Amino acid sequence: MKKRVRCLYRVSTKKQGEKDDIPMQRISCSDFIKSKDDWVFDNEYIELGISGYKLSESDRDVLQEIKRDVLKQEFDVLLVFMFDRIGRREEETPFVVEWLIDHNVEVWSVKEGQRKIENRADKLINYLTYWQAGGESEKTSIRVREAQEQMAEKGILTYGGERNAPYGYKFIKSGTYTKKGVERQKLIKNDEEKENAYKIYHLYTVIGYGMGSIAKIFNDEHIKARRGKVWSTSTISSILSNPIYMGYPAYSKKTSRNMSSRKKLPFDDWILPKNKIEELAIVSEETWYKAQEIKKSRNTNDNTKYNKPVQTRSTLLFIGMLRCGECGYSFTTSESKKIKKNGDVQKYIYYRCSSIRFTHNCPLEKKSYKKNELEEPIINTILNFLDSIEQIDLSEILKENILNNNQKEQKELAKCEKKIIEIEKKLITLKDEVIKSLNGNSNFSQELLNELIENTENEKEELLKEKKELKKIINQKNLEKNDITKFKNMIPVWKKEFLNANFEIKKMLLSEIIKEINVFNNKIEIIFRIEISNYKNIVYDINDKLNADYCKIIENTIYLPK
Repeated sequence: MKKRVRCLYRVSTKKQGEKDDIPMQRISCSDFIKSKDDWVFDNEYIELGISGYKLSESDRDVLQEIKRDVLKQEFDVLLVFMFDRIGRREEETPFVVEWLIDHNVEVWSVKEGQRKIENRADKLINYLTYWQAGGESEKTSIRVREAQEQMAEKGILTYGGERNAPYGYKFIKSGTYTKKGVERQKLIKNDEEKENAYKIYHLYTVIGYGMGSIAKIFNDEHIKARRGKVWSTSTISSILSNPIYMGYPAYSKKTSRNMSSRKKLPFDDWILPKNKIEELAIVSEETWYKAQEIKKSRNTNDNTKYNKPVQTRSTLLFIGMLRCGECGYSFTTSESKKIKKNGDVQKYIYYRCSSIRFTHNCPLEKKSYKKNELEEPIINTILNFLDSIEQIDLSEILKENILNNNQKEQKELAKCEKKIIEIEKKLITLKDEVIKSLNGNSNFSQELLNELIENTENEKEELLKEKKELKKIINQKNLEKNDITKFKNMIPVWKKEFLNANFEIKKMLLSEIIKEINVFNNKIEIIFRIEISNYKNIVYDINDKLNADYCKIIENTIYLPK
C-alpha cells in the first residue's frame, strides 16, 4: 500500500503567492513524489502571507488543521520544499516536527531529505535547523529595517501607488529599481492637497477645534477627500498622527510578532529617518508634537499636563479649564433671557457648575457666575503672575529641582535593568540546557525547558515594558534649565499675542500655561503648567473686591490632591 503524501506550501507575503513562489514549491514537491515509487499525492495545505517567524504555531490555522488530520490518521507523509516552511521559531518548531514523527507521520523536505528523531544526535540536528532558521529571520529583519531607514532618508518608500500616498502627497517615479527590476516610487507634495493638510493642523493646534469639528468644516466647505469619500474623525486622526507631515516618513508602524493579526506599535517603536526630509515637511516639528500632546490629553483616560480645551460655541473664555473645586464637576455655559419693556430680548451668559444636571448635592454655595465676575480677575491674576515670574531668580530653584528630581525612578530603573541582565543570563543557561537535553545530558525534559524559556521570555518582556515606562516618567519629570528659561523668555511674547488675539486663539494661548482653574466657596485656585516651587498654583480670595489686591499672588499656595 502506497504512503499518502500531503504537501505544505507557505510564503511570508501574499505577493509571493501571487507570483512564482507557490507554483515553484508545488512543482518541486510533485516531482519529488513522482520519484518515490511507494508514494502517492493525497492533498496540499497552503499558507499565504504567513510568517513562520512572527506567528506562533497556535496562531497558524494550517498547522492546527494538519494536527487534526494527523490525529485522524488521514495521511502518512508531510512534504515541504524546505523545512523552514513548517516554521522558523527555534523554541517550538522542532517540537512540532517531533510531534508529527511521534504520531507516525514522516517529515520530508525536497532539498534536505527526511527528518528523523531516532537518537539524541537527530534531536540536536532538528533543534539546530530551526535555531539557524530563526537566526536567519532575525538577520533578514535587521537588514530590511536598515534598508527601509536608508530609503526613507532619500524620500524613497517601499510602497507605492496613488492609493497609498498619504493625504497631501503623491508618488512619482524615482529612477531606482528593486532587485526584481521594479521601479520604486518617490514621494513629493501634492499641490492640491498640502494646504488642506496644513489647515487641519492649524485648526487643531492653534484654533482648538476637535477632529469631528474639522471633518465637518471640510465636508461643509466641499473640500475633496481621497477617492470621493467624506471626511471623518478617523481620517483627520490619521493625518494628525503621521510624522511624515513634519518630514519624517515612518516604517514598521505595525507588527504581527506572536499575534494572528497586525497590531499598531507605539510611536517610539516606529522606524524614522535619522534626518528630516525638508521637502516633505508641511508643518513644523513643534506643531506636529503639539498635536500629539493635544490628542493624548483629550483622551478621557489620560489626564496629562497638556490638557487643551476643545473649541465650542460658548462665548465664555474658560470653558474647558474651569471646574468646581467643591464637587469636581466642570463648569458649563448657562443662558437666561429677559424681555425688556420695549420688547427687546436681553441675553445673559453665565458660568455654571454642571453637576446640577445630575445631582443637587454640590456644596458650592453660588452655582452661577457672570462672565466678567470670573474672567476679568482671573486674567488680571494670570498677567500679574507672569510679571512676577519675570522678576524671580531661577538659579536656586533650578538647582534644587535638578538635584531632587527623579531619584525614586532612577533607583527603580537601575533595579529593573539589573533584573533584565539576570533574566538574559537565565535565558542563555536555559537554551544551553536544551542542547544538553537533546544530547541526553540534562535532568530536565524538553517540554519543561520549553515552558521555562517561554515563562522567562514573558518575564523579560514585562521588565522591558517597565523599563520603558520608567524612562518615560523620568523624561517627563526631567526639569532642565533651558525649559524654564524658555518659559521665562516667552512671557513678554505670550502677553503681547494674548492681548491682540481673537477669542479662539486666546483660549488656546491660555491652555498653553494653565492646567486647571478650580472655583471654591471662598477662593479660586489657578494651577499653572510650570512647576516652580511656590509658583505652581496661585489662589485669591473670591470675596475680595475687583481691585489691585484682588490679583495678589499668595506664595503659601493650596495644592489640590492628585
